[in-house]
Amino acid sequence: MTLQRAAPGASRIYFRSGLAVLRGVSEAPAWMSWDERSDAWVAAGHRLPELRSWAAARGIPESSPAPDELEEGFYDDRRLRPYQQEAVERWLGSKGRGSVVLPTGAGKSLVAIHAIRRGGAGACVVAPTRALLHQWFGQLAEAFGGEQVGAFYGDEKDPRRITVTTYHSAFSLLEREGARFDLLVLDEVHHLSDTRSGEAPAWHDALRIAPARHRLGLTATYPDGAATELERLVGPVAYRRSIGEMADRVLADFVVERRYVPLTPNEEVRYREAEELYEAFMAKRRYEEKASDAEGRWKMFMAETRRSPEARRAFRAFRERERIVQLSESKLREVERVLRLHPAEQALLFCGSRASAEVVSRRLAVPMVTARTPASERRAILEAVAEGHVRAVASVQVLDEGWDVPQAKLGIVLGDSTRGGQRQHIQRLGRILRRQGDRVASLYEIVAAGTYEFLVAQKRKGAVRQVRERQLGLGI
Repeated sequence: MTLQRAAPGASRIYFRSGLAVLRGVSEAPAWMSWDERSDAWVAAGHRLPELRSWAAARGIPESSPAPDELEEGFYDDRRLRPYQQEAVERWLGSKGRGSVVLPTGAGKSLVAIHAIRRGGAGACVVAPTRALLHQWFGQLAEAFGGEQVGAFYGDEKDPRRITVTTYHSAFSLLEREGARFDLLVLDEVHHLSDTRSGEAPAWHDALRIAPARHRLGLTATYPDGAATELERLVGPVAYRRSIGEMADRVLADFVVERRYVPLTPNEEVRYREAEELYEAFMAKRRYEEKASDAEGRWKMFMAETRRSPEARRAFRAFRERERIVQLSESKLREVERVLRLHPAEQALLFCGSRASAEVVSRRLAVPMVTARTPASERRAILEAVAEGHVRAVASVQVLDEGWDVPQAKLGIVLGDSTRGGQRQHIQRLGRILRRQGDRVASLYEIVAAGTYEFLVAQKRKGAVRQVRERQLGLGI
């Protein structure tokens, strides 16, 4: 089906400012709209490949520049493992569109590097954080040569044949330079999952304006059931392997153990007082009758704290309850016991808040890594861990994804920031699964018994069932 409208002038198509533009014709595909200001037919930039096919059948030329071509030369001598090679071939067989789902430590970045190499054209790699952007920049520069790789974020605006950016900066880059790239590589693509209300996140706008024909999503935790718009803009899952399929072959085998610890008598009294105040307010307001999901109830509660002193008291009680659990003395003692149990292992200590990470850092005299830690300091800490100079590091979220600490085979979960989110738990497990000979990775969860954290831990338990039904047990 085509739309018709008078449009005199030379016929042509091109990409401009995030739009696929058709000019000088009286008819257009049904998915295009007439734009009075530009006197042309327009559509979102991601429709440009379709417009090319439509225009080619009618002899209409394209005036936008072709995507950049990569120079000869490839310097990454790492060989693809069979599953990595299969992932590349499956993705190519899906017409260069879709996501590759591999566990943390299985080499997703190498899959992307070979996808870029096979394409031979300009590529844009999008990462969720600046720290991951720097990692990607280093790997790509080593593989293709530093002169071909640029970065686009913050004050750094240097687009080249292969350009690394963040999700926050991707729209600006692709709106201006989108025609240069034939491939989008979307690291940690689960960040583009649908919201809880079923809507698409704002970051999808960058995918809508990009004219790149080929798109590759990378993740260890694909958002099954929440990827409607993601699959339309990137493609479905092209290849998937789970931790369970790869443990003890490609990844380290692993042990998961949960340890319950009691609150001290003083903590118990304070916890019950805070819980009673908070729960009484929530019951009084009957939020469960007003909203069908937890997110909706929480938004209503937070809205009321802006105008009600009683709601603010309930919120302070909620925060006090969280602090008591996260900073429990018994938890800190149990961390010390676990570290003594594994005297030769380097450990990642996963905390639920900055406050708990600070307490753990001071108590154990270990460094702390948070979102506020400068990138240079963060790299120095992780290098010290890799070289064996640092026994453990406390973290809040920032080490949950993207960072590779192969030497660390001990993880201790003291709390999470998602109240039982399974994706975060799988990402944390993945931090310690890089294979190192026959060493077995150990993940301990330290849970405050008799508190809300018991239910949170039960939710996390489902994540381990997803990655592998069979679990080892040390019986400790």
